Amino acid sequence: MRLVKLTTLIALCLVLSLPAFAGFTTFATPGGYYQANTIDYGGGAGSGGAITSLPPFDFSVALDQRNVPGSWATWNCPPATYSCTPNVLYTQGATSLTLTLTSAANIVGFELEPDAFQTDHVTAEYFNGSTPLGTIDLFPNGSAGALLFAAQASQNITSVVITDLSSDDFAIAQLSAGRVTTTPEPGSILLFGSGILGLAGVLRRKMNL
Repeated sequence: MRLVKLTTLIALCLVLSLPAFAGFTTFATPGGYYQANTIDYGGGAGSGGAITSLPPFDFSVALDQRNVPGSWATWNCPPATYSCTPNVLYTQGATSLTLTLTSAANIVGFELEPDAFQTDHVTAEYFNGSTPLGTIDLFPNGSAGALLFAAQASQNITSVVITDLSSDDFAIAQLSAGRVTTTPEPGSILLFGSGILGLAGVLRRKMNL
């Protein structure tokens, strides 16, 4: 019976030793781990007309380059966002936008504020090819209420479909992407497991004395 309990304890230790990261994890604010593991590609030049890409992001519609508070009235401030006065990319009437990644990333994020001075219901659906990875569902406000939409997935994120369910257009900023290892190296697991099993052998010998 003691050996059964000991085996159960070893199995529990091995499980707890694995990373807490799940298949799809979201970030509420752009701090700490998120900033450390992504590159911030910004939100365009702040002026100069419309663009259809901001490497490594391609856009499904042309986005107009604007800046806060010049050609876009408000945003939000840290810690909710990177900055109170970012350059932004405006969808110019489009209520849906697809961001397509041209390089490997499993952390992708952006900030978003609706055009109208109201609270909108906005979703961001993350995909690996045609496979859904997860959805972020938030309610940003057009009056200084921009919010971060960001997530880490266990697979590469190849695209993000943004939809304003309140039928409003919007602006995005601080497009960010990164690639991190989400599972420990096999050698690390083997080393940890060997240590636990060695400890079990010592305890078993002590119980038999």
